[in-house]
Amino acid sequence: MIELTEKTPLLIELGFNPSALPGLKSYLELLWRSNQDLNLISRKMETTELIDNHVVDSLLPLKYFPKNLKKVADFGSGGGLPSVIYALQFPETQFFLFEKSPKKQSFLNQLKAIAPNLHVKGEITPKFEKLDLIMARAFKPLNVILELSRSHYESQGEYFLLKGRREKIEEEKLEALKKFKNLNLKITALKSPVLDVERNLVQIGGLL
Repeated sequence: MIELTEKTPLLIELGFNPSALPGLKSYLELLWRSNQDLNLISRKMETTELIDNHVVDSLLPLKYFPKNLKKVADFGSGGGLPSVIYALQFPETQFFLFEKSPKKQSFLNQLKAIAPNLHVKGEITPKFEKLDLIMARAFKPLNVILELSRSHYESQGEYFLLKGRREKIEEEKLEALKKFKNLNLKITALKSPVLDVERNLVQIGGLL
């Protein structure tokens, strides 16, 4: 049983919509129950760590998320973090979850009962329908993400990428610049109120 009461004030302070809390609780309970079979998150993790390491972590850049989007893709969705949380926060936006594992796809499809604006896809293909934004959390290096979505990048599409150490991001940026000469990139440091970890938001494209 996932208990959110203690963390609710913090989640709201980070910008999460209080009316979406029941959906968040349902999602986390299903994630927790399914984890032993699917390895969606660390099996050694406690429920409080699930909230601190994943929910709070996903909400750190929420205030920077562009408003009034119609279609957003999440690359490497895994257990649905952060896309499910954002789908609950923005019910008018359609979220397309790209996950290559059939078992994880099956899990993600169950979440449509909680967030009907979720659409589960398979592997990322070179061409997909026009999107307003591509997001990912702890996915692949920048150059790989851009190569996987070259048509989106070349049409000046936007990216919202949740990453870790700044030093690693700078290394990835140098590698990406070898192929993507006009890379328009912004790095924003994020401070977790519960964990002593380094987190950064990488935004690409748009009016940075």
